[in-house]
Amino acid sequence: MADNAIVFDIWGKFAHFKKIYVTTSALSYSIPFKTSIYGIVSAILGLENSDNAYLRYFQEGECQIGIQVINPIRLQRININLSPSPGPIKDNRKPTLMEFVTDPHYRIYFQHRDESIMANLKNSLQKKLSVFTPVLGLANCLANFSYIGEEKIKRADGEEVIHTVIPKFELISFDQNYWTENAIHIQEQDMYPLEMNDQREVTKRSTILFDLNGKPIRVVSKNHYKMHLNGNNIGLMLM
Repeated sequence: MADNAIVFDIWGKFAHFKKIYVTTSALSYSIPFKTSIYGIVSAILGLENSDNAYLRYFQEGECQIGIQVINPIRLQRININLSPSPGPIKDNRKPTLMEFVTDPHYRIYFQHRDESIMANLKNSLQKKLSVFTPVLGLANCLANFSYIGEEKIKRADGEEVIHTVIPKFELISFDQNYWTENAIHIQEQDMYPLEMNDQREVTKRSTILFDLNGKPIRVVSKNHYKMHLNGNNIGLMLM
């Protein structure tokens, strides 16, 4: 894996990241799952979508991603009409209460083994070019994006203030005093998808933790990274 990570922001008016472990849920994860970032990067780069071909570039071990909450997480439930068939809704409409993240804004830390993907992504982000339209989960949840930078990251362990989502399998303990002093509001999400094959079958899941307001969290970890970004020291955990 490269020593550098590309950093970019994604945001929009609404997002919906369907809880994929059930078939009829209208509930949303609070943050994009890792595999949805694969889709956003693929849309920007124009990787082939037919038969999920783009997922062949993102097999397990090929890519590491960190996700930072920028805007506080706010969820809103909205009544929408669903149709049992494609096209305009004519009959059999099904009013459904769906959950959306409102004003979502996330910072993405991206690494890939393929140097051409890294170079092409950086070029597209800098020029604000996208081959396909990136979305935040659903086709009607359009996403904007902007390039933040590219910096070296250094692997570490032990105590660190972490700015990104924390995968529980890398966590040893929290700093309870820091938690209390900074009014940390932790959300834990189970069954979070980490990897997916080109049949869109989730092959790896984990539990993740993050502060609902995007505050950093001091932890003791088995594995994390350090980055100096735009004058700030960033602690991050990659998935």
